[in-house]
Amino acid sequence: MKNRVLLLSLLGFITACASEPPRPNPIHLDYASLGKIMLDAQDLRIIDRTQNTPQWQPYVGHLFQPTLTDAVHRMAADRLQAAGTLGHATLIIKDANVTEQSLNTSSDFESLFTRQQATKYIGRIEVSLEAQSPADASVGMATAHAIYSVSLPEDPTEIEKHEAYKKLLTNLMADLNKELERGIRRHMSRFILNDAAINAPTPTHDSALTSGTAR
Repeated sequence: MKNRVLLLSLLGFITACASEPPRPNPIHLDYASLGKIMLDAQDLRIIDRTQNTPQWQPYVGHLFQPTLTDAVHRMAADRLQAAGTLGHATLIIKDANVTEQSLNTSSDFESLFTRQQATKYIGRIEVSLEAQSPADASVGMATAHAIYSVSLPEDPTEIEKHEAYKKLLTNLMADLNKELERGIRRHMSRFILNDAAINAPTPTHDSALTSGTAR
């Protein structure tokens, strides 16, 4: 009797596992391969102004991980590095949201046998990078924004929603990366350090005294 109960329990567990829908693979963020941009600033801070983005329809970005804001933070960590000794740099996230919009669908006879594209995700990101140098009172700023959309079929599965968001996130961040780097090199060249400037020794008051008294 006990063996029968155990067997039935095992079969029930196997059936439950088999009926559980497959889980989407996590989205991995990595922008390190795009290379570092060394900034002539002693630190870099990030200001997020998207906390008040609604978390109800048509906004759906909060339903996915990582969020667009997470992606911007990762991009900043992988691509922007404060390598100077003076001044400050600030990356401001002005907008980062995903909305869902309905699409027009057909109601003819043929549509009964096809899955039409019924909705689409629209992603928007806007950022600005600012830097100030007390050495010469110079200021630089670069802005970047990107918009990308992807459609979904009628009654999408969780996997289809996940894959649509992954495509949106990947392309949105690729466009943002390109535009931000273009803006930095065009409008903030004063704040970009090359390898020679980074590796050059910086004499200090103490080191100068030491070298002058050495025997």
